[in-house]
Amino acid sequence: MSLEELKSKFIVDDDVLKKRIEAIVGKALKHCVIDKKGNVHFNDPKLKTREKMKLTLAARALAAQMDEAISSEVSVDELIVSTGLPRDQVRARAAELVKAKVARSPRAGTYTAIPHRVEEIIDSIGPNK
Repeated sequence: MSLEELKSKFIVDDDVLKKRIEAIVGKALKHCVIDKKGNVHFNDPKLKTREKMKLTLAARALAAQMDEAISSEVSVDELIVSTGLPRDQVRARAAELVKAKVARSPRAGTYTAIPHRVEEIIDSIGPNK
């Protein structure tokens, strides 16, 4: 194999989600769906707080790859709508996810899943593993 062939296989685009989108979305469907406004709806109402937060960010990252009208960035208010959690819990859990390097905060009050962690996030969710 030539150096160029190796390079093209080893060095990949930033869009890691696009390459595996079908498989990852198939896994996500076991846990949630997302409406056209970007709100995440969970299949299991007994998900833990942290799981709801992670799944919301992961679902939005996936949806953003499939529909340019949906942003991968999720505001605190959007997290409140999707998770049903109070503002203080949303902020605390979001800060934990940033610290754990599962998410990042591009600006104050806005969060997004780290693309290469999306599949891992979905695989880590609750009883439908």
